[in-house]
Amino acid sequence: MLEYLYPIRTYLIVAGTIEKPNAMTADWVIPLSFEPSLVGISIEHTRYTNKLIKEQKNFVVAVPTLELLRDVWIAGTTSGAKTNKAEKMSVTFVRSEHVDAPSIKECQANIECRVVNEVEVGDHTLFVGEIVNVTCGDAFISGKPDLNYSYILHSSFGKGFTVNRQEEFKP
Repeated sequence: MLEYLYPIRTYLIVAGTIEKPNAMTADWVIPLSFEPSLVGISIEHTRYTNKLIKEQKNFVVAVPTLELLRDVWIAGTTSGAKTNKAEKMSVTFVRSEHVDAPSIKECQANIECRVVNEVEVGDHTLFVGEIVNVTCGDAFISGKPDLNYSYILHSSFGKGFTVNRQEEFKP
């Protein structure tokens, strides 16, 4: 029944280290609090990224645009436990400023988070991360998203993706 929540923005969750980075695709990313700045990510218990975040207690939420769709697909369909995704992906992993998990140079934003809580919810873990640093590209230069960029939206479970429209509607 969760398919009725789609389309949902698609992100890359990065864990691991600069020497061995691991990125996974995630739609279930939610803002939780302004003060302190908290974000939640929900990751299935069986995922390698879940294990890495539990061990290192930090992660990065990277914001890709349509140009990175191939990398988003690789990150979401390849297991980091079995394969070095960094070798398959065309992105550049760079050191983050405040967490061990790397950032992705080509992403339009990298949100560095330290885990402050973990909640077991069914077959997923909800990681609550306090945002400790953000770096951004041109798409966020004004402090809010530039809608001329094509942010990836997962249109449904599986291979369907779309992008935001460049129109903004106000009530």
